[in-house]
Amino acid sequence: MPEDRTTRVSNLCSYNQRPLLMDGLMKQLLIDHLANPDNIEHPEFRHRVWKPEKCESGILVELAPAWTPVVTEMRPAVIIKRNDWTCIKRGTFGNISGSTVEGDYRYTKYMKGSHTLFPICKKWAEAEILAAEVYRHMMHFSPVFRHYFNLMMFELVQVGQLHEVEECEEHWTVPITVAYAWEETWILRQHAPRLKVFRMSQLLQIGY
Repeated sequence: MPEDRTTRVSNLCSYNQRPLLMDGLMKQLLIDHLANPDNIEHPEFRHRVWKPEKCESGILVELAPAWTPVVTEMRPAVIIKRNDWTCIKRGTFGNISGSTVEGDYRYTKYMKGSHTLFPICKKWAEAEILAAEVYRHMMHFSPVFRHYFNLMMFELVQVGQLHEVEECEEHWTVPITVAYAWEETWILRQHAPRLKVFRMSQLLQIGY
């Protein structure tokens, strides 16, 4: 049975979610799953795994900006594309969600985004099989991924219909969309004092 072999990504905790880090996260989740035949449910793709001694893979996993049809060649591929991110208000009109014991305001926003994964194969039936492999992995382990990467939500939200790839003749794909959300919180600390002390001698010098 497939099992969770996901590598924890510590940078997500220190840098918070950023576009390039989420790209890398999606890519790493797919590589971790497709790199071991014991993880893959369908026998059609169990022999197409990452070969470290040759630094090659029977299934290409790549980000959309770096992908070209020439790179895919005859191999199946999973192409990763980031979609728009949405910023959602939380708290007051100024996004204030509280304050610290020192009196500094705490600000909070909810962020929501998604990635679309495109399994691409030469045959339409293979594209459907690879799409099932990908979306089932994302769906079954979504609670684990959400916990690992400190997200409020990580869910499979859509499996699109089969269609032909425009950029690559005689190739088929099934778009798969995964959505996620997190809380962005920050504190603005004032380094200068809010009120400056005036001495009576200074007030007399300026005419008071």
